[in-house]
Amino acid sequence: MKLTTSQINEYHENGYLIVNGLFTEEEIQGLKDGIGKIDDRPMPSIIREENGAIRSVFAPHHRIEAFDWLYKQERLITPTQQLLNDPSIYLYQYKLNNKKAFDGGIWEWHQDYPFWHIDDGVKESQMLSVMLLLQDTDHAQGPLMFIPKSHKTGIAEFQPKAHLTADTIDLENSLNGDLKFTVKNEIIKNMVDQASIQPGIGSIGTVIFFHPNVYHGSNANISPYDRNTAIITYNVTSNLPEDRKEKNRPDYICLRDFNSIEADQRSIQEIAQSEPVSVS
Repeated sequence: MKLTTSQINEYHENGYLIVNGLFTEEEIQGLKDGIGKIDDRPMPSIIREENGAIRSVFAPHHRIEAFDWLYKQERLITPTQQLLNDPSIYLYQYKLNNKKAFDGGIWEWHQDYPFWHIDDGVKESQMLSVMLLLQDTDHAQGPLMFIPKSHKTGIAEFQPKAHLTADTIDLENSLNGDLKFTVKNEIIKNMVDQASIQPGIGSIGTVIFFHPNVYHGSNANISPYDRNTAIITYNVTSNLPEDRKEKNRPDYICLRDFNSIEADQRSIQEIAQSEPVSVS
């Protein structure tokens, strides 16, 4: 699938692009079946809410072949190459974000790139993320919300957080509801006054391409329906993270297979019976 000139311009103008119905309900069901195969035992790559519910699963492609299939789909790869204006892209980060019905938690207003630039040493914001909606998603489910045009500001000033100090901050403050790099409240107010807030909503199988510097966040899920998504981040191979040796973040967060992605031509039906990938 190729994006139109209008779609490309919309992405660069607003910092995100919503494409409805890019995946079928049958394909989404195949992915959901894969989620059911994920081992629920405690492990670092599974992030939980305070009540124990799974909030995020990082590197799901290491466990389930359906998710390995997903990030290699031409209908994601080609638009990403277009938007980044580069044919050589690789998988930088991959996660499932889950919001349970009635009590799924919030994500504060933030940009993604500061985490990748500061924590991983990625030099340029020549990256993008793709969110796939795994069910019909509306305003009540705590969808991702965007502030259009905010990606043009570069890295924004961070909101001070007195409780996060060098002694208390840890890896999970990059992964949970208490993020260490959030956009300063006054900046959010000014940008919303200018550009408003737009929700990332749509029917099952909808895909949202978004820039790593666009301001985004989400409310709690107060609906009686789950809000589950897959988020795939691509980077260009000329923009690799630094190798900081023992200071590198875990490779389930900052993936380090820098090979260019080749499209997977198989259908979801062909891999539906695959066994879970063994992980230690």
